Amino acid sequence: MLRVDRRLLKNVDWPLLGAAFAIVLLGLVCLSSLGLGRGGSGLAWRQLMWVGVGAMALLAVVTFDYRSLVRAAPALYLLGVGLLVTVFVLGRTVSGARRWIHLGPLTFQPSELFKVIFILTLAWALTWRRAPQQTSRGTLGWIIALIAVPFALVVRQPDLGTALVLLPVLGAVLLGVGVRLRILGALAAAGVALMPLAWLALKPYQRDRLFVYLDPFRDPLGAAYNVIQAKIAIGSGQLLGKGISGATQSRLAFLPERHTDFIFAVFAETWGFVGCLVLILAYGVLIVRGFEIAVGTREARGRIIALGVTALFAAQTLINLGMVTGLLPVVGIPLPLMSYGGSSMVVSFMALGLLLSVRMRQFQ
Repeated sequence: MLRVDRRLLKNVDWPLLGAAFAIVLLGLVCLSSLGLGRGGSGLAWRQLMWVGVGAMALLAVVTFDYRSLVRAAPALYLLGVGLLVTVFVLGRTVSGARRWIHLGPLTFQPSELFKVIFILTLAWALTWRRAPQQTSRGTLGWIIALIAVPFALVVRQPDLGTALVLLPVLGAVLLGVGVRLRILGALAAAGVALMPLAWLALKPYQRDRLFVYLDPFRDPLGAAYNVIQAKIAIGSGQLLGKGISGATQSRLAFLPERHTDFIFAVFAETWGFVGCLVLILAYGVLIVRGFEIAVGTREARGRIIALGVTALFAAQTLINLGMVTGLLPVVGIPLPLMSYGGSSMVVSFMALGLLLSVRMRQFQ
């Protein structure tokens, strides 16, 4: 049976947990409203089951000292890469993408799990030897090599959203450990220089999404349909929302992917501008508390983990909100702790567990 030292329980970050569970609750309410419409039956109950699994995963992660997890990072990295390779062998293709491994009635998305493994790997790579020049060019080259393999595998699935979210996490961690802005600028410039090659690697539908981002009405019944319907849903919510019974865009399924990537549009239509402010405030508390944990942690591995997890939540939230509102191209990334999906929910709770583990042990 898992046990946690009572002294550690005194350092639990209750505002962080409160904000996280507030977001989960708002997501469940949103999914339950979809259950009243066409094709939404049972979504909230299934999501509640995954919340329970995620809560158990959080408790399991909190029980372990995060430093022991960092020491196990090389083995976890090999496991994660192995699962990403397995997707191409045992995975099924859904909507043109091969991202999931089917285990009987359940489906599992290895790229979601690799987000947490990636953060632990960064903490290990930057602290495995106590040399004074931990941010040298050799170390950066080693880290880039570590990210290149899983990044290529995730892009190949294709899952561009998950691959792209690893980049701001890497940038935040490198900035937090003291890498010079000049070096980070050079890496960003190199990334920009490689964009023409990246364009050639994109699938046709991914290129269409970029064209639609530049001209939203280029293909209103095709590639632009999701974004246009999302904007209609968000705008129709106005100040106080249309309520559960009046959210026609959502309940009548005019909005595609309404329970996953575009759940924010459903929430905005139902609860309006005021409801969106409450939701964004909850995300703000979660992210601010995460950065405060990183700043208050004296131990290097804990600081890197806290930075990485917080940057992960911040990047996913900003990319999803930007995508749904048309400020960013559609890349297909869930809203953490809110979008429907077992893999995303459980991994988000695991990431929260890492943050709590760092917070509870930062005074040791």
